[in-house]
Amino acid sequence: MNKEIFKSFKHKNFKLFFIGQLISVIGTWLQLTAMPWLVYHLTSSSLLLGLVGFLSQIPILILAPYAGAVADRYNRKKILIITQTLAMIQAIILGVLTISGKLHIWHIIVLAVFVGIVNAFDMPTRQSFIHEMVGKEDLTNAIALNSFMFNGARFIGPAIAGILIASFGEGLCFILNGISFLAVIIALLFIKPLSTNYNNNGLSIFQELILGIKYIRSKRIIIYVLLLVSITGIIGVFPTILMPVFVKDIYKLDAGGLGIFMSAIGVGALIGTFSIAYNSKNSGIKKTIVNSALFLGLFVIAFGVSKNIILSILFLVFTGYFLVSQMVLSNTFLQITVPDDMRGKIMGFFTMSFMGLAPLGSILAGFLASKLTAPATVVIGGVICLVITIMIRKEFV
Repeated sequence: MNKEIFKSFKHKNFKLFFIGQLISVIGTWLQLTAMPWLVYHLTSSSLLLGLVGFLSQIPILILAPYAGAVADRYNRKKILIITQTLAMIQAIILGVLTISGKLHIWHIIVLAVFVGIVNAFDMPTRQSFIHEMVGKEDLTNAIALNSFMFNGARFIGPAIAGILIASFGEGLCFILNGISFLAVIIALLFIKPLSTNYNNNGLSIFQELILGIKYIRSKRIIIYVLLLVSITGIIGVFPTILMPVFVKDIYKLDAGGLGIFMSAIGVGALIGTFSIAYNSKNSGIKKTIVNSALFLGLFVIAFGVSKNIILSILFLVFTGYFLVSQMVLSNTFLQITVPDDMRGKIMGFFTMSFMGLAPLGSILAGFLASKLTAPATVVIGGVICLVITIMIRKEFV
């Protein structure tokens, strides 16, 4: 195997982070798979399915840019220890309520908002922290490997979750997720960042945020990268949010089927990140970003119109491949383009664009599916992604 694929592992800090994150993110995917299944099982409502997804991510839309400015000002390692600890507490509370039989939909809503706030600070900090572990030389490879780890967990986690839900119920998934956070917390305690110098220019966090906005406005290509990420962030969640409807109502499968369908996206994403890690050169990166968005729209449409289980799973694999290709390369392009003192702020806007706008996609998917059908909703999303990408493609080539 080409040693260049794992060249970032020569940095002890990154190797520790990778292992801790792998364990933790597998646990996260247990919860991400179990949560929509639990909501749909309790309510049989596509609208509430979308609402919970909306509420778990809307804090990211509101807070991520501010959190990015915080990440540029304060110790990122300490921020991550705090956010991971809070996420662990949320998962354990959710698991205890589920297992005890005392869980109500309002509990899920409150806990969804809470973890959304935690993630708003965690995500831009975690993305910008990678630079502190490997430096700029190995940054592209480290970002790809970090995404490889995330999507490897995306392949493993949902498959395990499907078995656990069918055998023991959703509560165990939440408890195991809570326990898994210990791995990354322990890893962080042993990490010694390459740099511990943070902005201390006398400006307030709000003034730092304004600096970030001014910087983005001065760079036309960054605006278009974030725009394309935003479109994908909204449309890309359609298949995932509505997956229980496809699995349960259209293909008449159980929780095991949900695990297979969710893991199909993970397989594609895993292949995509492995491909980028194998060839972590930056040539042609802008063209690859926009082409990935085009193919993403096409395969989302294909999944929506498919009536065959095997073809649907295959289309999800391609959806995962092109989704992660666009996201990883957009992340990479932004991080190698911006100066160090803007890294956290730009990652805040990247997080807002991808994850923060996803709740709008969640609520839109739930609403459209309740008025139309889940397949029609997914097709509409794919068409929107395709049309907008074609409209702005000339900015990337």
